Amino acid sequence: MDQPQLLRVCSLRELSSRRGTRVWLDDDTEVALFRIDGVVYAVSNICPHQHAPTIADGFIEDCTVACPLHGWTYDLRTGQPIIGGARLKTYNVVVDGDDVFVEQPPPEKPRWMLW
Repeated sequence: MDQPQLLRVCSLRELSSRRGTRVWLDDDTEVALFRIDGVVYAVSNICPHQHAPTIADGFIEDCTVACPLHGWTYDLRTGQPIIGGARLKTYNVVVDGDDVFVEQPPPEKPRWMLW
């Protein structure tokens, strides 16, 4: 089995505590990083509600983020919705010294190809 590929996305110094930072893993994958109480979380920056790239600009409370457009709220640890009906995709994060790495997700087939 292949080892997951880790992509360096930033340094810890670039992450403000309790504020989102937007990064791209590839041409199609936009991720929001959050540093809360010394732990870095990575979730999709695309809110499942209106498919808007707004999660990095969301409102943080405890370990949740609320989309600034309509208030759908997600647990940053699991992506589970607190308010709203769809899960937010999460990504594995590895911190090595000052470097922050996010696990490259496996390629996904577009939904139209799954029919």
